[in-house]
Amino acid sequence: MKTWKKVVIGIVILGVLAFTGYTAYMIFRPSTTDLGTLIEYHTKDELTHLYSQNKELLNSVRDSVLSSKSLLRALDENKEGDIDISFQSDKKYFSDEEWNNILSVFDKFHPYMILMERKGRPLIFYLAFGHLKQGSTTYANYLYWFPNEEEREYHEEPSVFPDGVFTHLDEGWYIVETAETR
Repeated sequence: MKTWKKVVIGIVILGVLAFTGYTAYMIFRPSTTDLGTLIEYHTKDELTHLYSQNKELLNSVRDSVLSSKSLLRALDENKEGDIDISFQSDKKYFSDEEWNNILSVFDKFHPYMILMERKGRPLIFYLAFGHLKQGSTTYANYLYWFPNEEEREYHEEPSVFPDGVFTHLDEGWYIVETAETR
């Protein structure tokens, strides 16, 4: 084969490889709009420690989320019973100070999302974290705030959290630990 044919074939192959590599990068790169890019699993002790160090911040974010009229309208329009904060585009629901506090929670706690839930009941607030898989069991921990004892009792029912273990922190805050075996 002539040299110029080898060069052309080599360039075509390099072009195809470059295009494939770029396409794979674009598909699998972390989203810059996703707030939960540093998702972590936290043990109950780690969450207890994080909560005690950031109690004021969490209460401020909870109050911002639960009092956001535009987020409540989006929840009503969504009709799924809960709404999450997990993307940069969610900034539209909050003031700059509130948004900075939300970003600070993502920086300190590393949840994959912050949620507000209603499902036909009073509003509750919680943070969802990464899962830990050990063998056939998957562990997940959540940091919940319930507005009253009735809501906590409702969430402890087997139909809501069949295997949930609730640990009270204070003032409506609970760690909910789950373990699912498959």
